[in-house]
Amino acid sequence: MQISMTKLSNSVLGSLADQTITISKKATNKVVENHPLLNTLEAQFSNFKAVFGKQIFSGMGTSVENADFIRDSSFIGMKTMLMGMTKLPPFANQQIAVDLFRIFQNRGLDINNYSYNDQTTEMDKLITDLSLPENLSKLTTLNLSIYFDAMKQTQNNFKTIYAEQLLANSNLRLTLSASSIRRNIEDALRNYLSIVEGMKSVTGWTELHAELNELVKSIRNSKIGTRTEVPAVATV
Repeated sequence: MQISMTKLSNSVLGSLADQTITISKKATNKVVENHPLLNTLEAQFSNFKAVFGKQIFSGMGTSVENADFIRDSSFIGMKTMLMGMTKLPPFANQQIAVDLFRIFQNRGLDINNYSYNDQTTEMDKLITDLSLPENLSKLTTLNLSIYFDAMKQTQNNFKTIYAEQLLANSNLRLTLSASSIRRNIEDALRNYLSIVEGMKSVTGWTELHAELNELVKSIRNSKIGTRTEVPAVATV
């Protein structure tokens, strides 16, 4: 079982801990009943919920994800239309499409995969470049102005919703003990999953390992909830 603990958002980290505890406390998993590492994980999860509970269950995360998805779709749509125009048989305005597509290339064709903050920064730069008078004229010539306006609106909508989330969570971010509490639950999860990994070949532990391994894989393979954290690999 391998997962980057510090790469997970607070909500996903909390979900991983919660589901790990739930699976471990099933009646069929007697081998870890009252196990000290499981008890430690439960205690740290209780502390974690006390500090991050509002952030986990506030619902703002879903709103931000949806706004980002719409923003991504608008960016990808503009990029794809311009790319298609550059590949068409020669036509009067093909060079204009090439010029505009080069602006996208300069800012990054994959910025929709960046972290929220990095994508917002690069999108602002892209919009600034495309808003120059000569580029606005080119967009009008290609009948793309309406799509550019839509892309700008999705960027503004995301920034508004994201700012609301940051404001809603500001008290949590200013909690002095928050970072240490997060590290504690990461350590508790890492220690517990390590012992399960080490005992996976022992009778009674195999089924528990299989369930937890599937849980870890599902979270590790998910792209949701991992955009804004600092990468740091923890092997368990």
